[in-house]
This record gives sequence, structure tokens and C-alpha cells, in this order.
Amino acid sequence: MNTKHQVHFCFDKVGLVFSLETVKFFSVHRTFLLLLFVLVVFLFYGNSSPLVDQDEAAYAGFSRSMMETGDYLSMNFPYSTPHRKPPLHFWITSFLFQIFGPSEWALRLFPALCILGTGLLTYHLTNVMYGQRTALYAFSILSFSLYFPLNGKIALVDSLLVFLSMLGYVSLYHWILSNKKRFVFLFWLSVSLGLLVKGPPILIFLGGTCVLLLSLNQIRFRIWKLSPFLWFPISLLPLFIWGYFSWQKDNGILIRWMLDWYIFRRATDPVFGQSGPPGTYLMLFAITLFPWTRIYLSFLNENGWKLLAYLKTGGLKLFINLLPWNWKGIDSPFTPKRFLLIGLGFSWIFYEGLVSKLPSYPLAAYPILAILLGDQLSRKHNQIYMFRLYLTVSLVMIAVLSFVILPKFSELRKETKKVASEIQILVPHKETLHTFGGLGIPSFAYYYHRPIHEMNWEEIQTTKGYILVTESDYLFWKGLGIGWETIGEPFSIFAYDRNKKLTLRLVTTKKN
Repeated sequence: MNTKHQVHFCFDKVGLVFSLETVKFFSVHRTFLLLLFVLVVFLFYGNSSPLVDQDEAAYAGFSRSMMETGDYLSMNFPYSTPHRKPPLHFWITSFLFQIFGPSEWALRLFPALCILGTGLLTYHLTNVMYGQRTALYAFSILSFSLYFPLNGKIALVDSLLVFLSMLGYVSLYHWILSNKKRFVFLFWLSVSLGLLVKGPPILIFLGGTCVLLLSLNQIRFRIWKLSPFLWFPISLLPLFIWGYFSWQKDNGILIRWMLDWYIFRRATDPVFGQSGPPGTYLMLFAITLFPWTRIYLSFLNENGWKLLAYLKTGGLKLFINLLPWNWKGIDSPFTPKRFLLIGLGFSWIFYEGLVSKLPSYPLAAYPILAILLGDQLSRKHNQIYMFRLYLTVSLVMIAVLSFVILPKFSELRKETKKVASEIQILVPHKETLHTFGGLGIPSFAYYYHRPIHEMNWEEIQTTKGYILVTESDYLFWKGLGIGWETIGEPFSIFAYDRNKKLTLRLVTTKKN
């Protein structure tokens, strides 16, 4: 056999040979472009499926209401009160609705672009820190893991937030290295826009990271040159301007509710019953980073033993050195890995201490973890073999998600759209549909697309017209003698967000 134009890899099985032309074609750059194409197809394929309850459907309702009414301050949509947030995501979606029309595809367009942008920022930062091959590893780990890319398939505010968080984080690193003023502008722009997306989380991440970076003598002056006493108040202006006009409109009802719901309550109480002890996300990452879990566990093992050794030799000195008055004595050099580990402090570790444990809280930690795991993989002697193995499993997983699991889940969501269409036929066009009880499905309200009034206990005995209730509420109030007349057959909806089947009845009462 002529071996002049062949090359053997020591990590490959005996007899497995690649030609030089094949190796050249599958260069790091071309492999990245090929994987980027696969990610784009995954993010934008099948995005016209029915809305997902609860959050996505509520956000769609807010955005369409803004487009139709021209009121960009109010967030009024049936069954969606707990999902109100600062308005930037809704403004952008409303703008896209005006261009493309209100549809599921237009709703999910921007979140898909944000997740794609986050992947590209991760590749860029890793390339600057460790080189092109490690950047390919990091991009693949982030983009083809179990959980993170799914955020581009559903229109949540978290996709925009993680993009802005990563933009600010990358800008901070470039500012430390290059001292170019444009990165200061990008950093504070990310903070300002992030506040208009979800409030405090971007301050927790980027602000907390800057505070920890102040502990490094080598770069402390660069952190102070971000001029936080000047630029932080300026970055707050868009949020305060929106808050001022919102307060004027409803006398502060929305702002007071947001302060209570998103700040005071989440620090001490679980939200929607989702809580967990410290270490919840540590365990969760082992699942959400599949099939790259083995590299994650290797990373934890290596750095966990280093931490234990440091604690054994230094004891409480590790924590004492973090106190501001001891920073002058810290001469640790600034390195890419130290920058990444510090970034995990307020993108991940901080949220381990909260009682509330929503999966999206540490989303900004995923790009940082991907870079660290990419570096971990690049130091393995059989790195290329492991990368090919895990990437193959990832691509199979992505294919199964795209062509099997997500279409099956889409079928479950069609029931709400079907029931909304059927009730549209039964209720006269100008009539308001009154609802009571455990309905609470924002996607139904979106597809029904007519006025809906949510009744309370006091109103149920006096309300006249068309009423949609659950079967249990119908039997209860019917037993109390309320004169309801049923219209048509009962409707059945599988509420997958609660994992239960709902039987609904449309009833009517005679108006006075």
C-alpha cells in the first residue's frame, strides 16, 4: 500500500487511515463552519409549532397586545400576571410582529438569533484565550448540549439576557487586555439593555464579577477605569425612564409588583414551587451538559482537589483574602482561567444560595463552563478521539430532538389551539368570554384572540353571558343552584405544564 499521501493518528484504531486531503478538508475552521450550519438549521427549523405554556405564550400575548393597542407600557394579557417583566424583549417582539405579522416563527426569530450570537461570542472569547481548536471544543459543548440550545427554540427573555451577559463579559475581557474605550461602551450598553430585559440578574453577574476582579492587583486599575460612578447611573437611565412613565400610567402598581415578585420574594421563597438546597445546579449541570458530562465531572474532580488542597494549606485564608481590606496583599496574576473561574462566582455559585431554583437562573454560566470544559478537553492526550465521540452523540441527540421529540411535544400543544378555535365559533364575536377557576392557559387566550375576563368568587354569581369553567367548578356551582346552561360538548385539554388533563365546559346565563 502506498503510504505517501496517508497519515495515521495514534489515538485511532489500528487500520483506520485518513488521507491528507480528508484531514485538510476537516480543518478546525471548516469543522466550525459545518457545525455552525448545523446549529442554524436546528435553531430555525420547526419554529412554527404552537406556543409553549406558560411563559412563551404570555410573552407572545404581551407583545401582540402592544402592537395592536400601541400601548407599550402596559402588560395586560389573560392568565399572564406572574410573567410580567421589564419590556425590552416585548418591544423587540412587537416590532418583529409588525414586520412579519404575529406568528410563532416571528416570535421565536429573535431568541434563536440571541442563542446563535451567544455561541459565536463563546467561540470568539475562547479563540482569544486558548486558540482555535479549543474554541471549536467550547462552541460544540455549548451549542450541542442537552439544555442550552433549546433556549433558542422557545421565546423566553433569558435568551436575550444571556446574549447581553456574554457581550458584557467578552467586552470586559477585551477592555482588560487592550484598554480600548469601545469595550467600556459595549460593557455598559450590555448592562443598560440587560436591566431592561430582566432587571437585576445582569447586575449580579457583571457587577459581581467586577467586584471580584478588584481583588487582583494586576488589573484593579483597569476595573476602576470602567468609571462605574459615572457610567452606572447612566446605564440605569433607560430603566428609570420606562419605570417613570409606567408609574405615571398606573400609579406604580406594576413597579411595586415587580420589586416584590422579582427581588424581595425570590431571595427568600421558592417561585412556582421550584426550590432546592445548595448544590442543586452542581448536580443539574451533569444532566444539562449531556453528552459532555464526563468532561464536566473531570473538570470538577481536578479543580475540586485543587480547592481542597488550598483549603488544607491555607484554611480560612482563602475567604479572608476575599475581604476588600485584604486585597492589597493579593498578587495573583491575571490569567484567562482565573477570569473564567471568577465569572462563575456570580453566574452560578451565587444562585446556589437562593431558595428559589429556576433552571434559567445560571444560564450565563453555560458559556463560561463551555470554555472551561473546552480547555479541559484540549489537555487530554486523546482529545480528538473524545471530541469526535461526544460530538457524534451530540449530533444524534440534536437529530432526535428535532425530528422526534419536539414534533411529539408540538402535537400535545395543538389541543389548546383547536379548543380556542371551537369556542370562537360558539361565542358571538362581540361577546366577552368570562373564565373562572383553574384554566390559566395563556396559549388559549392567545389563540382565542378575543376579550377574556377572569372572574373572582364575588363576580361568579352576578356575571351574565358566556362562561368557561372546569368540569369540577361546573358541578360545584351547579349544585349550589346557579342557572347555567351548557353549550356543546365538554372540551378536553392536556395541560402539560401541570401534567394533567383539563375538562372544560362552556356555559351561558341569560343577561338582564
